[in-house]
Amino acid sequence: MVHTTELSFELSEDKTIVSSEVSYYQNPNLKNKSNFLFLNGVDLELISILINGVEPNYKLVKDGLELSDLSAEFVLKINTRIHPEKNTSLNGLYQSSGNFCTQCEAHGFRQITYYLDRPDVLSVFTTHIKADFKRYPVLLSNGNLIESKPGEVTWHDPSLKPCYLFALVAGDFAVLEDAYTTLSGNEVALKIYVEAHNIDKTQFAMDSLKRSFAWDEQRFGLEYDLDVYMIVAVDDFNMGAMENKGLNIFNSTYVLANPETATDKDFINVEAVIGHEYFHNWTGNRVTCQDWFQLSLKEGLTVFRDQEFTSDLHSRSIKRIEDVNGLRTFQFAEDAGPMKHPVRPESYIEMNNFYTFTVYEKGAEVIRMIHTFLGEDGFQKGMKLYFERHDGQAVTIDNFISAMNDANDFNFDVFMTWYSQPGTPEVEIKTNYNVDSQSYCVTIKQLGEHTYYLPIRYGLLNDQGGEVDQGVLVLSEREQSYHFNNLEHEPTPSWLRGFSAPIKLKSDLTLAQRIFLIENDTDSFSRWDNVQELWLLLILKPDQIDETSLFDALENILNNVQDPSLVCEMITLPSERFIHLRVDEIDVVEVKRKREAVIDQLINRFGSLFLNIYTNLNGDDDHELTPEAVGARSLKNICLYYLTKAGKFELAYDQFNNANCMSDRLSSFNALLSVNNPYKDKAIEKFFETYKKDVQVMDKWFSAQSLSPMMSVNGIRQLMKHELFSFNTPNRLRSVVGGFTQNFVQFHNQEGYELLTEVIIKLNGSNPQIGARLVSIYNHWKRYTPELRDLQKQQLESILAIDDLSNDIFEIVHSALK
Repeated sequence: MVHTTELSFELSEDKTIVSSEVSYYQNPNLKNKSNFLFLNGVDLELISILINGVEPNYKLVKDGLELSDLSAEFVLKINTRIHPEKNTSLNGLYQSSGNFCTQCEAHGFRQITYYLDRPDVLSVFTTHIKADFKRYPVLLSNGNLIESKPGEVTWHDPSLKPCYLFALVAGDFAVLEDAYTTLSGNEVALKIYVEAHNIDKTQFAMDSLKRSFAWDEQRFGLEYDLDVYMIVAVDDFNMGAMENKGLNIFNSTYVLANPETATDKDFINVEAVIGHEYFHNWTGNRVTCQDWFQLSLKEGLTVFRDQEFTSDLHSRSIKRIEDVNGLRTFQFAEDAGPMKHPVRPESYIEMNNFYTFTVYEKGAEVIRMIHTFLGEDGFQKGMKLYFERHDGQAVTIDNFISAMNDANDFNFDVFMTWYSQPGTPEVEIKTNYNVDSQSYCVTIKQLGEHTYYLPIRYGLLNDQGGEVDQGVLVLSEREQSYHFNNLEHEPTPSWLRGFSAPIKLKSDLTLAQRIFLIENDTDSFSRWDNVQELWLLLILKPDQIDETSLFDALENILNNVQDPSLVCEMITLPSERFIHLRVDEIDVVEVKRKREAVIDQLINRFGSLFLNIYTNLNGDDDHELTPEAVGARSLKNICLYYLTKAGKFELAYDQFNNANCMSDRLSSFNALLSVNNPYKDKAIEKFFETYKKDVQVMDKWFSAQSLSPMMSVNGIRQLMKHELFSFNTPNRLRSVVGGFTQNFVQFHNQEGYELLTEVIIKLNGSNPQIGARLVSIYNHWKRYTPELRDLQKQQLESILAIDDLSNDIFEIVHSALK
């Protein structure tokens, strides 16, 4: 175990010297004492090593350092040399745009110095940094600044933390400063560091940070504990952001925003990610994970908290729809693939591969079910007890559940299946109404191998759309029946309101009942969910649905828009990617053809109505971020998309030229790139000339072209030769190559696969973490048509055969082939 950790960094252009002085002691709780210690270390050049001033018995081995003949307590001093300027993995200490920054979660700290790189090893850190003041005037680390002079600083973090939360930043930055006074009256200095040319895009991030402070105090009673809270934005970052104690390092995408360069979605995402990382101060930092199998302890819980943050500040119903749509599209696919795993994984080869939708988003759904069972007051009681018991500790999911148990006298033992079993539970609901007894019987059956404890929120509607009953049915057995009495007429049931459990639900709802719910349900999620099911039916099994009744209902909704955001979601068809999950064999051409055919039906029926809505909403826009303003823009722009598909190219080009916010400009740009038209190339050139100096907007420019139905493999190769393309910048690589993999018809062929495999093999030597994300595109190879299936298998086998294949990529390829 570790008492204290003192680190000294001498930063220079061609090398960095790291000196560590760590006070170790033997864990008194160990039954079998040992005088041996293994320290993790990767790509380090050892200069010197001393224990209590004497060179110890040590041995350099693969991935670390072995020490023997140790006493119960000792001070270990190690000097190492590292090369951040050559570190393309973007883990450990590396450079971005000439500035130094770190990423230590999950195992990056071992690329900085030899250390017990485990989340349950907690220490107080002191960090000294020396660098050329002219090149690196800003020198940052965790905690509070205790000494400073030009080119030399010392930071001290009084909080116990694991090394994965260590951070260091050195560079030439501009800073936006503000302050926040906590409920207890403590003033916290707030600082956001960015490259100087981006300083005008930081005010929204600062406002979001202050809203995060206030919301966590008001909703959870949690205050910040240091004198300063800092955010640094860098362009080269593998993840979205990192919650390092007091010094968050962000992918610049989630910090920089103004109406000229950011869409409504960008703004809300910036606010959500800033909130997420701030909320980690308690759920992740003050209380952290005992081991990486407990990752959802901090991530699932904090995702739930950031979802609630966005829901409280914006539209709760739209936030829920977006989250569920993402869960079903990505996490359900993960559950059905070769890398499926429980919310609490049982094993891994490379931990980076388990920062997944299952751990994060499904983990958040599990927390949401706990909240449903306990209610807001009970959940807050459990959170309070959790912090009282475990502040300053590294703990497990079981510790969290025990706090919820004990604070509410609620037995969650049967609930733990959610943490231990992979896969998506399937549930079936059948109903029967007895006219004579005026009773309604609901039978719910779990179809899978395991029995889950889960809540099904419901409502029963009468013929006028009024609720005759609503509540939560708790399912704990393989099959259960529920009876509702004294109902004069058979009700229309609304099941799984708000998506109260992350399950696949089959019900005996008729077409007429679904259409009735689309028009009358008081639950917005249910209205959207039912129309999505009917879109899927119209796309995949058109002979089983009379589209006239569906379109009549939608016409009533479009003629009387109550919630523009909800209407936009309702007239947006399921994505091709989601449709792939609902077919037995994926034929990318056929799926696109069928989806486009339904879009044509929509346009034929509602073209004039779309034009009326667009015209009415296309007035002056002062770019407010209220739910009403965001909803109006979203509905206007989905109408513009359909109108452009219908041939009204001038309408889109006029909006592109005259838009006063990025939401409108990017929507019209994407619309113009969705179909051949005389304005497409002009728009591409003008967009580039206007924004070529803005990194984040150029990511959008690259992405829009990669997703265009007119893009080809050769076109992608040309984009990768563009002067602004950088292979070593994850955001740009994701925009071009990652975007193209979602352009299903254009990507899924031999040339597309060969391009992706070339990229993956190159990333294996430079940034295997991003390579692993891209190779997962092949995870569902067995579900494609025979020709594509064989081609994808060949690519997986060729990747597996390369020399020195990284653990990140090997684990995914091996699982896919197995």
